[in-house]
Amino acid sequence: MSQIPELMGGRRLSHDAVSDKGFYTTGVGGKVQIFSDFIGNGALPLAGATGSGASLFVNHDTSSSGAPTFDHLALADGVYRMKFSNTDEDQELALYLGDDCCIPPTKNPIFEARCKITGTLSADDRIVIGLASARNATLDNIVDHVWFRIEGSVNILAEGDDGTTDNDDNDTGVDFTSGTFHTFKIDMSDLADVKYFVDGSQCVLPEKIDVSQMAAGDLLQPYIEIQKDAGTVEHSIDVDYISVLWDRS
Repeated sequence: MSQIPELMGGRRLSHDAVSDKGFYTTGVGGKVQIFSDFIGNGALPLAGATGSGASLFVNHDTSSSGAPTFDHLALADGVYRMKFSNTDEDQELALYLGDDCCIPPTKNPIFEARCKITGTLSADDRIVIGLASARNATLDNIVDHVWFRIEGSVNILAEGDDGTTDNDDNDTGVDFTSGTFHTFKIDMSDLADVKYFVDGSQCVLPEKIDVSQMAAGDLLQPYIEIQKDAGTVEHSIDVDYISVLWDRS
């Protein structure tokens, strides 16, 4: 007879293949996880809109005359799309928790998202995928963040900022392929040496990403944003899933 139920105190034993944290027990004193497969229909609510508090993830949209796409796609497994309209204007489209930040960086968070970027990015276009504190239209002004950044090329960059040390534009040596899903993972179990992975392989960075000045109270949220400064491009990002796993406080 198995002793696992006795050893686990009746709690469920799970294996987390997403984060490589192995087996863990779920229940009080275990792990916390944010996860969405984006199964649904229509658009998520905009941040601050009536009823948006009932949704875990929300959108931000700065368009003034255009009508960007926000939509759950009718595809197997669930996919959520953010896509620029062809209006020549600044557009900033975000998928995040509406600044309801809840992830302590000191609790070994591991972020993972599977995303497909479609388009040819110019210097006017950029995308970030990762964890961040409260949103700011100027991405570099977001106080705390660890994320992948793509801007003006196919190069996937790794960045980190803890409010003291700002480490930008570290080339991962990996390029994205337009119209292809890639898996982006960030492991914050060592804040002095944050690890970045693309499609299951650890990125070899030119220097360490050190965000060790982040404190327990510098809470983060999953954060994906696609921006264009102007132009009629209709770039998009499709999000298959987002997962963040960390130790319960």
